[in-house]
Amino acid sequence: MPIDLGAALAWEKASADEKRMLEDLQGNILKGHGREHTQNIFFHIDAKESAEGRNFIRSISGWVKSGYRQLDEAKKYRLYRQDAGAFVGLMLSASGYAALGIPDDQIPADEAFRSGLKKRQDLLNDPKVKAWDEGFQAEIHGMILIGGLDESQVRKTRRNILKIKPESVTILGVETGLAMKNKNGDGIEHFGYVDGRSQPLLLVEDINREATDNGGIDIWDPTFPLKQVLVPCPGGLLKELSFGSYFVFRKLEQNVKGFKDKEAAIADEFGLSGDEEELAGALIVGRFEDGTPVILQKTDKLIDPVPNNFDFSGDTQGNKCPFHSHIRKTNPRGDSVREFGATFGVTLEAERSHIMARRGITYGARNTKIDADGQIIELKDKPIGGVGLLFMAYQSDIANQFEFTQVSWANSPQFVKDDAGIDPVIGQGQNPTSQQQPVKWGEEAKKTIDFQGFVSMKGGEYFFAPSISFLKNL
Repeated sequence: MPIDLGAALAWEKASADEKRMLEDLQGNILKGHGREHTQNIFFHIDAKESAEGRNFIRSISGWVKSGYRQLDEAKKYRLYRQDAGAFVGLMLSASGYAALGIPDDQIPADEAFRSGLKKRQDLLNDPKVKAWDEGFQAEIHGMILIGGLDESQVRKTRRNILKIKPESVTILGVETGLAMKNKNGDGIEHFGYVDGRSQPLLLVEDINREATDNGGIDIWDPTFPLKQVLVPCPGGLLKELSFGSYFVFRKLEQNVKGFKDKEAAIADEFGLSGDEEELAGALIVGRFEDGTPVILQKTDKLIDPVPNNFDFSGDTQGNKCPFHSHIRKTNPRGDSVREFGATFGVTLEAERSHIMARRGITYGARNTKIDADGQIIELKDKPIGGVGLLFMAYQSDIANQFEFTQVSWANSPQFVKDDAGIDPVIGQGQNPTSQQQPVKWGEEAKKTIDFQGFVSMKGGEYFFAPSISFLKNL
């Protein structure tokens, strides 16, 4: 029977067809692979040797982990701490499909995917390609994602894969990711803030866990249907059971010193000190460093678990969580319905259709103080570059999800209010305007600030994660 893409999937009770679908679907799409050490290997295929390229991809497909295997192994790891080995995923760009000699009717049809990221730079207000890291300036045909429980597991898997690489396949670059966690075990990014807490949940088991153990889902429901990330995979051998997902990769470098210095300057300008000093950054990000949403309170330490069951309906003027704050810009939780619903008919379903399944990881070494469990107690240095986020996200429609989020939300000074300003973290407005910050938390008086430019896009590409049967039968 057809897979119901209009609902989340209960994988532990999967029907025979649902299990076949999961066994043909690449892992990491419906749920993150969970490894804290990664490498992204970008490659180019000599189109004159397309047969060699297809053979290389076909050989790698034996390492690619299916969604079902990933979920089953993750369950066993939780129960028995059984090491499931490395995770491997494989993505192709539109130019990669062409270099492999794939017929046009077997190339995913998404317009943005077929254009490629380089041709979308003006739309996104990205830096010119000549300013990207050198490896990303070339034509990228594919990416191999390796994840491991430790660095040696990743290196070993990479060596084994590259042993079978023909000379006609050129490695353009490798990006190494290393997850960072705070003393509470929550993932953080280089500015020091808990990251990744708000995700679309696509599996019933994860939704039930969120409802019972992680703060509830009665205010903000993270339940999303499979169609949020899955599309039919052209060329997949299981026909109506073969699916894939569009994958966006962007290397985002962070100027930590610039961000933290500006944060401190705003705290001083607004007279914030003591327990309220961290409020300056929380109003920028939308959460305190420990993950406490600033919409809920004006100090931190609301962390067990990091809350996600909230919306902004009680703060329609942005007096507690400014409209420009990063988490409000990139997941407005009903703001666009409240602002535009009556006039333009915007619905919550339409707003939610823009949400992506993010699978990013931090990169770059830091001088840290850690506890006995290896968790970060303090980020001691403030680099101006060389660290950042390897942004990765799965979706079913690049224009409607990643590009809409970046262009119409993060880059737009008018979303959702005319004077909101751009997203101070990832915004790239062509004519960026300053933001309006509450002088005091919860009060109407606002003061103009100018917080932007501390994240730089260094390169990336649009990919598709094909079904395993497609890869095995190239």
